[in-house]
Amino acid sequence: MNKKSFEAFSQVLGYIIKYFKWAALAAVVLIALSGVYRVEGNEAAVVLRFGRLAGETYERQVKKPGLHFALPFMIDEVIRLPVQTVHERLVDTHYGLGDISADIENNGYLLTGDDNVVLIRAKVKYKIGNPVRYALYSCDAEGVIDGVVSGELTRSVTCTDIDSVLTSGKAALSSEIAKRAQAILDELDTGIAITNIELTEVVPPAETKAYFEEVINASVDKETGIQQAKEQAATLLLGAQAEANGYKQDAIAQQNARLTVARAEMAQFNGLYGQYARNPRIIAEGTFRERVSAVLVKMGGAVIVPEGKSPVVVLP
Repeated sequence: MNKKSFEAFSQVLGYIIKYFKWAALAAVVLIALSGVYRVEGNEAAVVLRFGRLAGETYERQVKKPGLHFALPFMIDEVIRLPVQTVHERLVDTHYGLGDISADIENNGYLLTGDDNVVLIRAKVKYKIGNPVRYALYSCDAEGVIDGVVSGELTRSVTCTDIDSVLTSGKAALSSEIAKRAQAILDELDTGIAITNIELTEVVPPAETKAYFEEVINASVDKETGIQQAKEQAATLLLGAQAEANGYKQDAIAQQNARLTVARAEMAQFNGLYGQYARNPRIIAEGTFRERVSAVLVKMGGAVIVPEGKSPVVVLP
């Protein structure tokens, strides 16, 4: 290599080293900035440092909404979790369930407590209750929910009669399934919080569907009859109460009228008694004549025969 070629090579090598320094500096800056991350309002985040959870306490482990900084991506892994989002999952009772049909074996119909068969589909609503547990232990949250809810649904239906499953007992059944499923999810440290379970479809086998519909219609007719009876009873009760109030008011009016007459007669008697106490003979004769006159007026005429004397005709 001659001197001229060596100088050219040295110049090229210098350019390479110069730009490599700038490239290395840019790489370092990009790696440093890779640790800056933002947690949205409906999220929480946890950081895994070399695969282990970063932070000594729960408050340090869970990152709240805002701007945060972690070590470069080669060291820290940031896991964002939508903790405020309500997720929905359709559970078809048995995994692999297809369209509802008369094929009991392939559709996974359940056996009820009174030896009937029915197919139930449920909608599960859940949230991430514990971000740490969810990030570390729930690699297949949907599969876990399917298995747990399906198992509890099967167990609960076997303890319930078909009428309750189809009609009035659906709400209680949903509540029981949610409670038991949540207890199992807590034992498994999944970090999943069930907010609601709704039985979206309760279908009997196709061969007995008509009979089940008759049962449901009969139940509806029963409730309708009970409601109508209650309404009629309420109407009759209002009429009876109104009639009773009328009788009561009449009785009160008659009582007041009789009390008024009695008070007037008592007042008259008290006044007469005072006069009688002062002049008993005069008052007695006057009262006697007044009473006898009133009687004779009603009689129109009478003959009074005193004892041992001749008849005396007394005219009114």
